Amino acid sequence: MLKKLLLGAIALSFTNCLVLNPLGATIDREKGSVAAGRITDAAIQTDLVNSTLLAGRPAISLITLLASDIAKIESDKYYVKADVDQCIDDITGFKGFVLGSLITNIISCQDLKTDGYITGDPFPSF
Repeated sequence: MLKKLLLGAIALSFTNCLVLNPLGATIDREKGSVAAGRITDAAIQTDLVNSTLLAGRPAISLITLLASDIAKIESDKYYVKADVDQCIDDITGFKGFVLGSLITNIISCQDLKTDGYITGDPFPSF
């Protein structure tokens, strides 16, 4: 009986990862299209504040609109939400206002890892 329960728990855990992670149904995952929108919004916000403070009028650059492409976000993949949140916090935080959204994006958002079926992209490497 204990053996059946243990095997059932392992099977349920494995199917949970295989089904819920790609669907983005787990709590700490975020779809790439959502992450890309949040990163672009953060870059636009930072550019608007910086340009208003420095030039006296709000403006954004065309490069700001490509923030998700600079961060190499793929819309069909899933990312760890804490990593995306840290990237956005860096862009909208002190680092973003001092260095600008482009440089902060290059520094802080290049290492966002995709979240695959179990732990890798899409399978773990052995």
